Amino acid sequence: MQLFHQRAGQGSGVDLSTMASAPATLQCVRGAGRGSHALLPAGPMSLWFCLKGTLEIDGSDGPFRLQQRMFLPLSGAAQVRGVGRECADWVVLAIPPSVLGRLARDRDLRRRPDPLLFPTPLPITRPLLRALVALLRQAGERNQATIDILLESLVQAAQQAQAPTQAWIERACGRSESHRRQVVLRLLSPRNRILNEPFGVHDLDTLAAAARYSKSHFLRMFRDVFGSTPHDLLIGARMELAKQLIANSDLAIAEVAASVGYESRYAFSRLFKKRVGVTASDYRQDAPAPLPRAA
Repeated sequence: MQLFHQRAGQGSGVDLSTMASAPATLQCVRGAGRGSHALLPAGPMSLWFCLKGTLEIDGSDGPFRLQQRMFLPLSGAAQVRGVGRECADWVVLAIPPSVLGRLARDRDLRRRPDPLLFPTPLPITRPLLRALVALLRQAGERNQATIDILLESLVQAAQQAQAPTQAWIERACGRSESHRRQVVLRLLSPRNRILNEPFGVHDLDTLAAAARYSKSHFLRMFRDVFGSTPHDLLIGARMELAKQLIANSDLAIAEVAASVGYESRYAFSRLFKKRVGVTASDYRQDAPAPLPRAA
C-alpha cells in the first residue's frame, strides 16, 4: 500500500472521485489558504484535521465548520467536500474500505465494535497530532507494513481523542456496547443537523426520520443520551451563533434574529435575554472589538 499525497493551495483543489481505480491506496490532501478544497467520493472513510483557521466540510448532515485544532471522522456514506476558509491549514485522509478491512482483520482494531469513530468534531490531542505527523512522513513510500502500523496508531489515537463520547455510549440503551454505539451513531445525525444549521427549520418529524426512530422513541433517547431535548439544543445553538454575529458583525439586531431563524425581533430579544442574561444591545456594547484582519 502507498500513501499518495497531494496539495491544494489557495483557490485550488483536489478531486479524489477517481480513487476507486486505486482501492488499496491511502489518499492524503494537504490544503492551505482560502478556497483550498478537496472532493471525496462515497466509500472511503475520511479523517479531516483543521490545523489552523476554519475548514467547512459539506456532508450529508449539513456543513460542519471545523475550527482550529479540531478533527472530524466521516464514514463515507456520502460524497464529501471540504473547503478551507480564511487562513486555513488542513489535512484530510481518505481510507478505502479494503484498507480498513485489512487492518480490522490483522490487527487490534478487529476487537473494536462498529463504528470505529463517531462523526462528531472534537479537539486534536497531542497523541493524535503526533500520529498524524508520523503517517504524513511516509508520503510517497510503499512500505505497507510501516504504513499499516502508523495508520492503526492514528485510528487508535483518534478513538482515544473521542473519549468524551463514552458518556453518550453509557447512557444509550442496549444490551451490548456494539448496540449502544449504533444508537449513538443514529442519534448523531439529527444532532449534527441542528448544530451545523441552527438557522434552519428542524421539525420533529424530520429529525426523528434522520435517526430512523419513531418521534416518541427519538425524543426519549435523544434526551437520555445527550442530556437535552432537540429543541433545547437548537435554541442553545442559535443563541451561540447570535452571540457571534452580534459581537463580530455590523448586522442590526433584527437582521441577527432573521439570520438565526427568528422572524420576530421581539421574540428573539426576549429569548436572548432569558438565555444569555443581558439584552442583545447590551451584549454588543460590552463585547470586545474584533481584531483587524490581516492585509
